[in-house]
Amino acid sequence: MSRTRAWKGQLFFGPRRLLYAGPLGETRPHAHHTFQLLVSLGEPVALRDAHQHVVTCQAAVTPPDVEHTIASPGAAVIILHVNPDDAVGRQLRTLDIGTDAEAWRRAGAPLLTQGAKSLPKRWADAERLVHALLQTLRADTRQALPAHPSVKKLLRLLPDLLEEDVRLSALAPLVGLSAGRLSHLFGQEVGLPLRPYILWLRLQRAAGHLQRGASLTRAAHAAGFTDSAHLSHAFRRTFGLTPSEIAGVVDWVLPPPE
Repeated sequence: MSRTRAWKGQLFFGPRRLLYAGPLGETRPHAHHTFQLLVSLGEPVALRDAHQHVVTCQAAVTPPDVEHTIASPGAAVIILHVNPDDAVGRQLRTLDIGTDAEAWRRAGAPLLTQGAKSLPKRWADAERLVHALLQTLRADTRQALPAHPSVKKLLRLLPDLLEEDVRLSALAPLVGLSAGRLSHLFGQEVGLPLRPYILWLRLQRAAGHLQRGASLTRAAHAAGFTDSAHLSHAFRRTFGLTPSEIAGVVDWVLPPPE
């Protein structure tokens, strides 16, 4: 995203998903490791691909790790980032979206049927919108709760281990499993491999500290990143922006405590 003040909306940061709602600013060419679902509630948005082809559309789906540029601003947009490695992301991969802007417009056309009339303001509104957007793309957003006791134990432990060694070899003994068995069970029951799950947990933890006014360095250390540069790199690779580019511009909205 750009450093301009046009991005002055709300970021709803939940498990494995991030939703932005608000004004749209132009960007530099960038790529991120998420699916990006975009819906404009106002004027059409111009998107440019790596071949410099431009399309104007009300909705689009950009696949992960593909260079793109937002070439025109907008007054009211919804942008949903979806983790490509979890169960929902794997369903979106079956859409087999191409790397050109026209393919992104075609993939996004169904999103116009979900009927959003206004930007979400509360967490519950954003959650309903997320499910509606994904369901229009035939993605099943239902998720069974983990049943294996070792996986459930690890999920309880992980939030307190983010500043420690979270390699499989270190975590497996804590729940009485071998590293290989834990890796298989975690992916099977959670729907996401352990490593990207921990990354999103760390990014969400850092967002929580930034929301409360912490410095970038303090937020990075609290979430288990080496330093602020490490956090910024992870944010940019995942979402195409760094925390410093949106600090003081957007309002962070995090899930209510469980």
